Amino acid sequence: MPDVTRHHTDHGSTPMQVTIPGALADHLAAADLTNGPAAADPAAPDIRAALDAGHRGRGRTLVITPVSTAALRYISAFAEATLINRALHTTAETRAARTWLDRAGRTTTTLAADLAAAEEEARYATPVTEAEATEGTWRGEWIGEHATAAAPALFPLDREQGALFA
Repeated sequence: MPDVTRHHTDHGSTPMQVTIPGALADHLAAADLTNGPAAADPAAPDIRAALDAGHRGRGRTLVITPVSTAALRYISAFAEATLINRALHTTAETRAARTWLDRAGRTTTTLAADLAAAEEEARYATPVTEAEATEGTWRGEWIGEHATAAAPALFPLDREQGALFA
């Protein structure tokens, strides 16, 4: 997964940072995201701003702070195009594109999830009640409530107490 870091502080959290593999970052930086065909995508200005504001991490990687999941999907589209047109790209670009796509799925999901909303939803999710968990089992009902077989019992049954063998 692209290296995603969320720093928590007492007064809030800083935006999420995403690390783009070096060769893919170089390929994105070389693309004309202002006037070229890639500029037609509505996310192009956001990714251009994120690339310009990004800083180099370890090796050739680029650490960016995307403003939306659209920017991450835009990078994924570039990576997919790189893999489709392998003959036009270097081995490093192909490897970086594959690395991004292997890892980006979780990044997009993580960035898209509003943690407060997820916690709120989890808190109000309907828990499985004991009645639902035991429905249709011997724990779900008093055994004495079931009709007994036509054969006579060997001992008196206490239906009021839910006799075990009634």
